[in-house]
Amino acid sequence: MTSAARERVARVVAALALALALAAGCGDGDGDDLPDPGPSSGLSPELPLFDLPEADAATLCDWVAGRFGGYGRRVDCGGGAYISSAPSRAECVRSYQAADDTCAATIGVVEACVNGAVEGPCTAIPVECVELLFCAS
Repeated sequence: MTSAARERVARVVAALALALALAAGCGDGDGDDLPDPGPSSGLSPELPLFDLPEADAATLCDWVAGRFGGYGRRVDCGGGAYISSAPSRAECVRSYQAADDTCAATIGVVEACVNGAVEGPCTAIPVECVELLFCAS
């Protein structure tokens, strides 16, 4: 994968809120350290990102943020590539709600992408994240 492609994947992943999480508490959790909820969001891995209900999007956002240690955190994959959590729950939820019917990715794809980054070593964008490129608007 070229450097430009890795950068695009990183932007898409960030935009998709891969930043995507579980420490579902009150408020956005901005700036808060979140405990690692483990490798599963608790949502059905088969659920498509397209038309994801707001409550499920918020759960997924909190899970991703928890895997990264909080909102606005990232894992450096080297060469300028990174995977990050969204800056806030609200921004993350909006990004999932922006996915259209061309997005074939599922909750399982997001989980695999995030787990690939945080369970590392992240020396390149995890291949599991590539499918999320097609979900960016």
